[in-house]
Amino acid sequence: MDRNPTVAQWQLAQELRQMRGDRKFNEVVKAARTTGGSLARWETPGDRGAVPGPAALERLCQLYGAEERFDELLELRRQARQPDRWQPYELERSYRTYANIEAQASSIDNYQSQLIPGIVQTEAYARAVIEATLHPASEVEREVRVRLERQELMRSPERPELRMVITEGAIRQQVGPVGVMVEQLQRLIELSEQPDITVQVLPFSAGAHVAMTLPAFVILRVAQHGLAAVYTESRASSLFLTNQEDLDQYTAIFDRLRVAALDEGDPTHKLLESVLQVHRSRED
Repeated sequence: MDRNPTVAQWQLAQELRQMRGDRKFNEVVKAARTTGGSLARWETPGDRGAVPGPAALERLCQLYGAEERFDELLELRRQARQPDRWQPYELERSYRTYANIEAQASSIDNYQSQLIPGIVQTEAYARAVIEATLHPASEVEREVRVRLERQELMRSPERPELRMVITEGAIRQQVGPVGVMVEQLQRLIELSEQPDITVQVLPFSAGAHVAMTLPAFVILRVAQHGLAAVYTESRASSLFLTNQEDLDQYTAIFDRLRVAALDEGDPTHKLLESVLQVHRSRED
């Protein structure tokens, strides 16, 4: 699978940081005739990063004794500067970064305490959520189209392995008219029967748990390019975490959530079916 611009920038940033190795940051800044801010952004993957120009990239390769890698890194730079599929939608930068990484993910681990994950939302559920949480500059229909287009990933033969832990509160919370929740829970049940999709519900009876102070997080892995990131989001900001310590910490949290949640299969199915019947009863 070809890299999209975000994944290419992500990989270029990680390659440049690895190539610097133990060299002192300020010494590299001086030798490369650049600024500390520029070098930091070149080594930062994601929406806070930047792509060096060809001359700067060549100087870095010479400085690191890696002239033989210049053409390879130049190609990554070219890919990183290409337009992506989301350009017509004028997405906020961090959301665009997330959508591009998600589109090439080999696995997605998603914890949600308040919502059904966006990657599996029905159109009606997505519209109700977007309307309720709309930022002033957002357009409902545009946001809905983006969410549905993101979901095309799950119809691809190369789709990622998807594991979700969703709290009982999220499946009981009525979002939109009652029929919206009926349709949404039916989709969750159908998806949970597919071999590469795991749905687990964290029940109220689980009590205190490791993620009580975390509203949501996603662990994205792009195995074919050796990339991994944790994504967290709030109304005010979003954050990509890429160092190994953070990845290990959130992986451990997700593993503990899976242990605390109902097992996939019958235990989760039974609770989903039970809550589905509650929503259906409200339609009468």
